[in-house]
Amino acid sequence: MMMSPMHMFLLLAALACSASFQVSGFVPHQRDVLIRHVPCHHVTFRPIKHSLHAKQEEFDEMSQANDRRGISTETLLTAQRVMGTLSAAAWILISVTALSYHPDPKFADCTLRHNVLTMSQAFAFQLPVGYATISALSSPDSTHNFSTVRRRLNLAVAVASMWLASSTAFASKFAFGYDLYTWKLKAFASGIHTTNGLLALFAWRRSFDTNKMTIRSCASRVIRGSIGSLWSIGPSSPCSDPDSPRLISNNNASIWGLCTAGLLWFTILPIVSPYPLATVPTILGKRLSRPASAFTFLSAVCAFCLKESAESGAEDDKYQISRLRKGLMIGSALHLLLLMLKLIGVDGGGLLLPGRGLWEVYPAMLAVPFATASSIIVHALVCFAAL
Repeated sequence: MMMSPMHMFLLLAALACSASFQVSGFVPHQRDVLIRHVPCHHVTFRPIKHSLHAKQEEFDEMSQANDRRGISTETLLTAQRVMGTLSAAAWILISVTALSYHPDPKFADCTLRHNVLTMSQAFAFQLPVGYATISALSSPDSTHNFSTVRRRLNLAVAVASMWLASSTAFASKFAFGYDLYTWKLKAFASGIHTTNGLLALFAWRRSFDTNKMTIRSCASRVIRGSIGSLWSIGPSSPCSDPDSPRLISNNNASIWGLCTAGLLWFTILPIVSPYPLATVPTILGKRLSRPASAFTFLSAVCAFCLKESAESGAEDDKYQISRLRKGLMIGSALHLLLLMLKLIGVDGGGLLLPGRGLWEVYPAMLAVPFATASSIIVHALVCFAAL
């Protein structure tokens, strides 16, 4: 039915009047009188709720309900802190065992200096990123915004832990045939990583209404969230003008998005590539380059969380976001420092210092110069974005 201009005017006036009263916090009870003779009498007026406030209230109620049903939040956070520490200790033991000597007779004469530099490369990036992630996870949620970050980080920890557990239990499959661990070390390290991964999955599922989260809904949420995150790596409002207020308000979202893409690429590269390309970006040789992809994946998720935080401009949860940012910055800076030292020639010679050490003990890194240079650029970009 077509409305006359008078009816249209009355409807618009009623809408404007109702909206002005809603801004004050209530809706007039006379609204039915205002539009009594309007043909579109089925139009209803509902109070406007602030979505963020509603989500925060829902999140708080859910957390309290989960506390009543089972393990308390404080106990869960403590358990994640303890398991994260044990997982780091397991990685240190594995790294020292695998990198304290070289099983290849061609490199049997490597000095202690070389082994120390190689072991340091296994700790420089991995430990700061792991510490930042566990530190952010073990701090209490303060807002709904950070609960979303916690869910992403818990899933990332679960995937990374399961990868580390598998690479320890089936070492020869991940290390180009090398199997350098005793069965006791395999049982300890893989058990720690598996427990840490299962705990992260439990924490992720517990962040929802557990009465409604079935296995099917969990799988559906993970798949949809992963696909959506991949499509969201790029900034929501890209801008080429560095002086544009839109770019300034977007903060470092564009840079963090590029860091996420680069780190995600270097997560996949060692897994699908043959030697020597598989040794980039960690430069840990055949023995640990593929297992170390777990930490590269973890850093990619952290960079994505920082990208989302930069776009939202949320001022809450500065502590947790700052932890992730500093962890990535310190890890990338130390990783670059060790790479520069190797290129300069502190390990028997290089580009600046006399000797042939760089070409003799790091042939894999020099065999793929484009990939090595690309990894350096990505880590340098992370440091720049974190400043």
